[in-house]
Amino acid sequence: MEHLTPEKVAEIQNMVKDIDLSMANHSLIQDNKIIFTYDDKVYRCRMPNQIEQTYAESIKNKLKVQLIQEDGTITKKQLINVLRDKQNINIAELEQEKKKLKEELYFKYLKLVAVPSDKTSEIEDLKDEINDLDIQFLNITYEIAEHLSPCIEEQIQAEYYRYLSYACSEVQVKKDEFQPVWDTFEAFKTDDTGLSYKCIEYLHTLLLHIKE
Repeated sequence: MEHLTPEKVAEIQNMVKDIDLSMANHSLIQDNKIIFTYDDKVYRCRMPNQIEQTYAESIKNKLKVQLIQEDGTITKKQLINVLRDKQNINIAELEQEKKKLKEELYFKYLKLVAVPSDKTSEIEDLKDEINDLDIQFLNITYEIAEHLSPCIEEQIQAEYYRYLSYACSEVQVKKDEFQPVWDTFEAFKTDDTGLSYKCIEYLHTLLLHIKE
């Protein structure tokens, strides 16, 4: 493969971000915040500050200690063995398939970047291929997550993201004024409107973008 210039790398990264944005219902990321609408209201998720991150880590660690002491809990390594031996589900093979799909997506992005803008048919074909691969990648990602969700590691990580989503989600009350959506973490966890799940989704999207 040809050597990638910094400009080419930047172009690929921007393309990936554009695709990610379209998957996130055309949410708008500005100043380390992701803006979205839900039930005709405007919300935003922002990056957590150091205090919020530290507290989220503390919550995660406390839950880990609690789960370790409970009967019936299982570690990720133990669960992977149970899934393999009892249900013939091989997480290692699924992870390898996921890795292969990710590599295929990467090379499709490279190929798409190299196509001249006037070759619209080839561009559209490549976009369709990328979309198909992306769906496969997401499906296998969700499948792995579902299989591993009972393990201690996944439960504490989920609690970590739940807290950050609670702490970093705000609703617009005036043109340039936002306030916290929930008064307490417990209120966030008992919210049955679906908004909490949206906030988790968008916080994940924001954190992925910040890592790019």
